[in-house]
Amino acid sequence: MASYQKRGKSWFVQVRKKGVTKCSTWPTKAQAQAWAAQTEIEILSKDDKPSLPDKTLLDAIERYETEVTPKKRSARWEIIRFNVWKKLAITNLPVSEVTTPVLAKWRDKRLTEVSSATVNREMNLWSALFECARREWQWVESNPVHDVRRPPQPRHRERLFAEYEVDQICLALGYQGTEVVTKSQIIACAFLFALETAMRREEITGLEWKRVNLKKRIVTLPLTKNGDARDVPLSSRAVELLTTLADHPRPFDVHKDVLSSLFRRACIDCKIENAHFHDARATALTRLAGILNMLELARMVGHRDIRSLQIYYREKAEDLAKKLG
Repeated sequence: MASYQKRGKSWFVQVRKKGVTKCSTWPTKAQAQAWAAQTEIEILSKDDKPSLPDKTLLDAIERYETEVTPKKRSARWEIIRFNVWKKLAITNLPVSEVTTPVLAKWRDKRLTEVSSATVNREMNLWSALFECARREWQWVESNPVHDVRRPPQPRHRERLFAEYEVDQICLALGYQGTEVVTKSQIIACAFLFALETAMRREEITGLEWKRVNLKKRIVTLPLTKNGDARDVPLSSRAVELLTTLADHPRPFDVHKDVLSSLFRRACIDCKIENAHFHDARATALTRLAGILNMLELARMVGHRDIRSLQIYYREKAEDLAKKLG
């Protein structure tokens, strides 16, 4: 119910609805009536909205960790992140009060500790958590991460292995192209295999013989990083490497972390700087970009977005002109 009172040349209006009282002053009665009608609608609509549950950010993290994280391939990484986040002061806040400015302040502090790429990955997890809390649990009305400015992504690595570096690393790992007995020699073969196929570390170390078809010259990866299965064609050299490992229980019978550790040690022994096993994938992609077209290359290496492969396509304009005739 609204009440109106003329005070001098203005109209004072008071609205009382659902225990809420609001007042305002307007030059004309018509304006006062319009404001009163709109105010009543707002009070009623606000009253119809269900109240948000009294949950903290810590409650949201623990529920997400229990219900959602175990279903994801990144579960181990998420659990590590959550264990760190549970110690943050903001986890004591009601989840509805963790606003965009709060997360922007977290971002700025985090950027002083880790790279922008890491911050972006962690912001993806924050966003997934709040989106779940908004859509499924209805603990918040909006996702505060959506309005937090993202730090710029760093330039992609351009580290490629030269042929002499490949030879030095294989020698440091004790591989000379003959029998394969030690873990280090298996890692050397895995390195050479990555250079032929552009497969990732986890894809190589997780490969099983039942997924290998040497007759058709393919290996089948049932689950890759993007969640899809794919068949990887094998070069003659890749087939030779697998044949060398035929007596092993798995093609590359070594744990992924052991592979990274021993590979890094081999690079140090050879004084090869700024090198990671994953750089073999970039080296392979660069080589293959000169052999396969972009669609063929995307199919082989499992990239959904062909634009991400353009960084490996380095054919010169004059070479393209020759193809045009």
